[in-house]
Amino acid sequence: MKNLSLLALAALAPVLSMAHYHFPHLIINGQVTGAHEYVREHDNGYMPSWSDGAFLNSNDLRCNKGSQNHMRQPKTAKVTAGKDEIGFATNVHAHIQHPGPLQIYLSKAPGDVRDYDGSGDWFKVYQIGHQDGSTADKAWLSWDKEKFTFKLPKEIPAGQYLMRIEHIATHQPYTGREFFLQCAHIEVVSDYNGASPKDTFKIPGVYNRNQPFFKYDSWANPQPTVCPMPGGSMWPNNNNYNHI
Repeated sequence: MKNLSLLALAALAPVLSMAHYHFPHLIINGQVTGAHEYVREHDNGYMPSWSDGAFLNSNDLRCNKGSQNHMRQPKTAKVTAGKDEIGFATNVHAHIQHPGPLQIYLSKAPGDVRDYDGSGDWFKVYQIGHQDGSTADKAWLSWDKEKFTFKLPKEIPAGQYLMRIEHIATHQPYTGREFFLQCAHIEVVSDYNGASPKDTFKIPGVYNRNQPFFKYDSWANPQPTVCPMPGGSMWPNNNNYNHI
């Protein structure tokens, strides 16, 4: 029994100490669903993407490298705007231990989300940054967390959507970045018929190296106390900013 326990710990060690991660689990009202049950798999494994900034102009920025090979595999989760708490969990309880912001975007599919490549408009619904006055590693609100959820705003029109989570690690030298991202399939039940989401953008297109976020340098001395957040404003308001 003792030997079995040691073997089990040895097998878990790479997972518990893993610096890289992905987000294969959709969370609905506290229930963590199966790996890739509602989330598109991709072919990038645990590895981040950057390619010296070229990734910002790639279609892979939508749902990660090779995700188009898995478009029709996940199911589509039905959720209710203004009611359900939804989000993502990392693989095998991996805790994020890279500094940087985390955000969630939505893009409405023109039809079946399983056929949608993410080429339409996107908008932000959730974001967490850092504590006031510090960008030290542990000041980032995503630090050492494995689950990220938010209440789906009632101002989301009905339809099927890609829901994209993205963590951008800022620990690389100078202004390098590491992108960890994945997309889920959701169908929003909603009676909202007001204005369409504003401050929409395309992916790629939302980011470029000249934006303030990409000029932030975590290696600067002294370390900056503020890191500008990437992407546009949140729809419909800032209620889901820094909500843990």
